[in-house]
Order: sequence, then structure tokens, then C-alpha cells
Amino acid sequence: MQIETTTTLYFKDMIDAAIKNQNIKTDAMVEFYLVNLLTDFVNTEKIRRFANEPLVMTLDRALNSGMSEQRILFKEIGDTTLYVSGFFSDSFNRKLVDIDYYIEIGRIAYNYLSNLMKDARTVFYDIYRELAERFKTFVDILVEVSERTRLTSKKDILRIYERWLRMKSKRNEELLRELGIEPIYNIDHKIIH
Repeated sequence: MQIETTTTLYFKDMIDAAIKNQNIKTDAMVEFYLVNLLTDFVNTEKIRRFANEPLVMTLDRALNSGMSEQRILFKEIGDTTLYVSGFFSDSFNRKLVDIDYYIEIGRIAYNYLSNLMKDARTVFYDIYRELAERFKTFVDILVEVSERTRLTSKKDILRIYERWLRMKSKRNEELLRELGIEPIYNIDHKIIH
């Protein structure tokens, strides 16, 4: 018996495991969307297109385009920010632009996209609406997938703590507690360096 392994099946297993591990309830179509998103980004060319233009400029271009171009651009912005926020969240350390900026731009893009689909009432309206409303939740899912696919240690406590300081996500809080660290909520992380 031959077992076929494809990128799509691999990412489906990873997304399913992360959703189960984080006890997330979401529509099956959103899960399918996340799997396809990761499969699409195996081709690094998708990310390179955004390297030459600041996200806010791409967002402005989308807002000032015709409807068909808006659909394309808002989808690209939402998908890219979701992928980058999830898979490369640690790269935002000590950068001018932080993860909150990417999360907000992605949330806005998916929100505009869902509104464009509202009249048609397709399944995509519901998918993009949920992606917009729960963007941080889906970032956490992709962070977990990213951690599971890395060859480096998952127990980088400082990295997890810094991510928790930025995002205040339940998942990072639980990881810290599993490591014996109790996160402190009433501390301003911008003061500490």
C-alpha cells in the first residue's frame, strides 16, 4: 500500500491539529481556506510581491480601484498579512512595523472583502467575515503550525513571552504557564527593554 503525501494533506493535518489543540470552533470552509492559504504560500513569489510596496500603500491602491481589482487586492493583502503574522510573528521583534499593524491591516482587508461579497451572499462572504472578525485567532493557529514545522526548539521561552507581550493571546499565555511562567497583565511592555 502506497501512502500519498501532498502539501495540502500535510497542511490539513497541521491546521486540524492546531484547531483541536487550541479548542477553536470554526466553519469547515474557513479551515479549508487556511489549508489552501498555506499551500499557496509554499510558492514564495506570493510574498515577494508585497516586499516592494508598504502595506498601507497597497491598501490605499485597493480602496481606489474598481471592484474586480479591489477583490484581488483585498484578498492578497488579507492572505499575506495572515500568513506573515502567523508564520513570521517573531520577525517583528525590534522592527519599525509591529505585528499589531499587520493584524489590523489584514482584518481591514478581509472586512472590506466580505463587504464586497455581501450582496452576492456567496460562501466567501461568510469566510471573509469570519477571517476579519477572528483574525488574531487565525494568526494563533498559523503560529502553532509554524512552530510545529520548524526545526528549532519550540521551547524558546523569551520568544513566546515577547509574542505574548505583543498579542496577549490565550495560546501564548497557556504555553508560558506550561513552562511554569505566570504572565503579568498590568505591566507596560513598552517601558521594559
